[in-house]
Amino acid sequence: MIDIHSHIVFDVDDGPSTIEESLALIGESYRQGVRTIVSTSHRRRDLFKTPEEKIWENFKQVKEAAEAKFEGLEILYGGELYYNNALLEKLENHQVPRMNDTQFALIEFSMTTPWKEIHEAVNKILMLGVTPIIAHIERYDALENHEERVRELINMGCYTQINSAHILKAKLFGDKYRKFKKRARYFLEKNVVHIVASDMHNLDARPPYMDQARDIITRDFGDRRAFDLFEGNAKTLLENKDL
Repeated sequence: MIDIHSHIVFDVDDGPSTIEESLALIGESYRQGVRTIVSTSHRRRDLFKTPEEKIWENFKQVKEAAEAKFEGLEILYGGELYYNNALLEKLENHQVPRMNDTQFALIEFSMTTPWKEIHEAVNKILMLGVTPIIAHIERYDALENHEERVRELINMGCYTQINSAHILKAKLFGDKYRKFKKRARYFLEKNVVHIVASDMHNLDARPPYMDQARDIITRDFGDRRAFDLFEGNAKTLLENKDL
């Protein structure tokens, strides 16, 4: 499997604190069957002030250690880019990373960003020659039960990603992700999802869940759809080709 959304670099955002934690998290992902991981540390200045240089240096340490430890594993560079006006200039000047140096960039919004602002933002990013992969579309209130809005984003040229954790069945009581799980199922049933990725942060609250999610997709939607969502589509984008 290929995981294009992960927080595996230590001491840069709300992911691992130490390189040991990074390797433990990567090890669990590897055990589940993931062989390519794109590291997408947060780029969001209001929450994380980590300089780009530090993220890159820590990434290199994680990549070297993990690829030496886990046979056949490939770790690539990217970022989860929180949209604001400053991001456009950074994208244009290559001050923040796209996904594995391709035309694609993983873009995040606030959960409460209005539809009009999402639409305008996507348009501005596309005008730079950058193609957005919209991170965890199930988290945005403006897209809830709006297949037509997601289709419009796709028709503009975007790709969509949902989190593996939100494919899992909701717990009967006290599931804080119930709303996201319901939305993720809706988007899967409407066939407006291109990629499932983990958005893993740690082994406690936010582990990978890639194996369980793939089993559910295979059971409910078939082998071909599971392959596309967990491998095929991500592989194509990482080769800098459109689907």
